[in-house]
Amino acid sequence: MIRQTSIMETVSDKKEMKKTQVFNVVILDRSGSMECIRKAAVEGFNETLAAIRKAQEKFADTQDHFVSLVTFCSCETRHVFDKTPVAETRPLAMEDYQPCCTTPLYDAMGITLTAMRRYVKSIEDTVVVVTIITDGMENASREYDGKTVRELVERLRGEGWTFTYMGANQDSVEVAMSLSIRNARNFEYSHEGTRASMGKDSSTRMNFFTRLSSMKMQEAAGCAAPMSVEERHTRYTRLADEAFDEEEMKQD
Repeated sequence: MIRQTSIMETVSDKKEMKKTQVFNVVILDRSGSMECIRKAAVEGFNETLAAIRKAQEKFADTQDHFVSLVTFCSCETRHVFDKTPVAETRPLAMEDYQPCCTTPLYDAMGITLTAMRRYVKSIEDTVVVVTIITDGMENASREYDGKTVRELVERLRGEGWTFTYMGANQDSVEVAMSLSIRNARNFEYSHEGTRASMGKDSSTRMNFFTRLSSMKMQEAAGCAAPMSVEERHTRYTRLADEAFDEEEMKQD
């Protein structure tokens, strides 16, 4: 196994590598029932944000990180952060996240993913890491239905995007599968359960970012064969799935 320090020494003698642009997208339910776990959701997102900041510092040679936080209810879909460089973000405050109304999950996903796809399509090397967090089932969408969202997710996974679905009060694996999302977690509808699940998502991200950086360093050092765009997308998806599976196997 090649040590990362050795790879860094090799890369330093070559032209500067192009960094992977990593777009971290969190789609967070803000319907009324989330009030019971409101504090945990805010704290959990801030833990995720801290993990992304850590990744930016640790993998600064290979990755640039951006953050999008979309909160949604039937009253409003709000972009708290929208493709914001992680260094320019701030911790989420309680007043930023005030649950109300019902759950237009399909609309929140469809609108957010479509806009993000339009934005990143001209960027040469991107990874989009999407986490959906909800405590209930879809019940209020007007623009998108489940079939349309499922087809969109399938296309995006083919473009190297990664998805994790985290749900309470439902069979998250079944719901995720209906949306063509492989990686799913149930979480207990409590402060502790919400924090634990969101903490695991942060660990999974860091695991994936570590794998991503190692891949990039080996490419830049000439230790890996060049890949086509399609091969790169497939590799990104596989690395994300491996990171998820590894974290799921760890003891809580």
